[in-house]
Amino acid sequence: MLCRLVWAEEYKSKDEPIFAGNMKYPAAHDLALERLNFADENGAVRGFVENRGQNFDLRKLGARESNDAVSGVTIIFCAVDERSRKLRVVGWYENATVYHKLQKPKKGSIRGNWEYYFEASSKDAHLIPGTARDLVVPRKTRTTDKGFIGQRCVFYPADNPNYERFLKSFELLRNDELVRGSDDIDQSEFQEGQRASRETRYFARNPKLVKAAKIHYGTSCLACGFNFAEFYGDIGEEFIEVHHKRQMADDKVRLKTVADVDVLCANCHRMVHRRAVPLTLAELKALIREQQKPRKRA
Repeated sequence: MLCRLVWAEEYKSKDEPIFAGNMKYPAAHDLALERLNFADENGAVRGFVENRGQNFDLRKLGARESNDAVSGVTIIFCAVDERSRKLRVVGWYENATVYHKLQKPKKGSIRGNWEYYFEASSKDAHLIPGTARDLVVPRKTRTTDKGFIGQRCVFYPADNPNYERFLKSFELLRNDELVRGSDDIDQSEFQEGQRASRETRYFARNPKLVKAAKIHYGTSCLACGFNFAEFYGDIGEEFIEVHHKRQMADDKVRLKTVADVDVLCANCHRMVHRRAVPLTLAELKALIREQQKPRKRA
C-alpha cells in the first residue's frame, strides 16, 4: 500500500514544519494529520493519510467486504521534497493494521482529536532520515499515462508493471537489517554509503565509461582539484572516483557518455551525497569557495 504524505523530517510533532507541495488543503491551512505518523505512543504508532474522508476498500488488501480491519500490511509512505519536487519514500510500516473507517484516538492520546487509519508497533515503524530519502516513486510523465499514483494519496502498486522495479528496490531497502533502525548505526551515513556502493557496482560493470571519463576529465577532482598521484605517488596513479550526476535510485537512469558523469575525489564524492538530492558540481564548488574565503578576526 503506497500513501502520499506531506514532507516532514520527523513526523512526531503537531507543530513540525511541512512541505505540502500541490496538496492544497495542508498548504492553505498548515494542517496535516500525518505529522504524527511516527510518534511513539506506548510502543505503537498510528498513521493517517488523506483519503477524502472515505472508507478504505479492504478487499484491495485481501480482506473480506465485511471486515472492519486487515492486519499484516506493509504501508510505504512517500512525499514530495521541496528541492527536486520528486516523490520519495520517507518511511514505512511493517505488519500494520489498516482500518476500514477512521479511528478516534483514546482519551489522553497525544493525537488529541486527530483520527487515524493505520496502527503498528513502534518497532515496525521505519523512518528514513531526511538526508537519505533517495528512493524515488514512479509517477506519470504525461497526462495520458495510466497505472500510476495520481491525485489520490492512496495507491496499490502490487502486480502493477509500472512499479516492478520500484518494489524490487524497496525490498532491498526493507530487507537490509541496517536500515531497520539499529541504535548503533548512523542511518544517514549508511544511506550515503549505500548510494556510493550502487555507483561502484554500476561502474564496475561499465569500465569503458570510467576509462572515457578519465581521458575526458583527467584524474584531478573537478570540485577541489585534488590529485591522488600528486599526493600519494605511484599508488595514486590513475585513481579518481566517477560520480553519476543523476541519482542511481531514479527510474530509467541510463548513462552513456562522459557528459552524464563527473570525476571527484573520495571526500567530495561523499559530500555531494550528504543531501537527499545530491549537490551539483557547481553547488559543491561554491561551498568550497565559501569555505576558502579568509575569515575575519573577531
